Amino acid sequence: MKDMRQVAKRRPGNGSGRWRNDRIRPSGVRGLTKTWGLLAIVGLLAALAAGCGGGGEPQAEASATPAPTAEDGDLAPCQALQALEAYRYTVELRLESPEPSETPAGPRPTPTSTITRNFGGHYLFEYTIETSFVAPDRFAALLTGDSGEPLAMIAIGALVWTEGPSGWKLDDEPFTIPYQPPVICEAVLADLDLSAAEPQEEKVNDVETLHYTFPGVHSEQAWAKIHGPGSDLDILLKELDVDLWLSEKDTWPVRMKLSSSGLYGDGRELRVDLLVDIRDANSADIRVEPPF
Repeated sequence: MKDMRQVAKRRPGNGSGRWRNDRIRPSGVRGLTKTWGLLAIVGLLAALAAGCGGGGEPQAEASATPAPTAEDGDLAPCQALQALEAYRYTVELRLESPEPSETPAGPRPTPTSTITRNFGGHYLFEYTIETSFVAPDRFAALLTGDSGEPLAMIAIGALVWTEGPSGWKLDDEPFTIPYQPPVICEAVLADLDLSAAEPQEEKVNDVETLHYTFPGVHSEQAWAKIHGPGSDLDILLKELDVDLWLSEKDTWPVRMKLSSSGLYGDGRELRVDLLVDIRDANSADIRVEPPF
């Protein structure tokens, strides 16, 4: 529990983002509850798909991410990440859909899909996940969104505990910590050719890295792997701006940054920014144990 408490003390700030869509705003937020956590982590993004006729909600299983299965060397950084015994990571997600202007300054771009959603006003949500990971399947996470108190969670194999006002409790249903680094890595690397880029040397999280930049990468599968096939993110977002910072010594991703945008059939834009920071690789002080 020591590591989980250390994470909890570093609660992210309350952020500047807000819920801008009251139609899917969570009601009756009650502090550190699984109800809020499931909505903010899975239900929020799934509301852009499954709840509106789409689909593709991530599988709710508390298990470690399978290792990449590429037969060539394209996913070597992901395999190097899978080889780490422990690390800490932070995920920052920003999801935004501004209200379309009634009098655009120029011609409207062509929508990337014919689907539409019944949004009201300016939709904006941001949340952060701070996690300690110990291979193969131990996670201690603190999830913070702008619409509620942080949710503390421990997942060990198929067992998941969440912390509520009355303390820790073992949940009845399994749950997957979203946006795990191996999933992001495999989804992104599958469409990149690292040999075609000229990286810059940078020091990130006390690690000497090579910074690769790939603007406008076309991908038919990246968001399907990250969020699920048939989701709005999968349907609308087919181009990504990708930045990768790979360990110069053994190639595992120290930082991954993705940005995408697309248009609904009515011209409403959907923007997604995702940042994954990995640090303290194989640190001996990372522990994830049951809370009781």
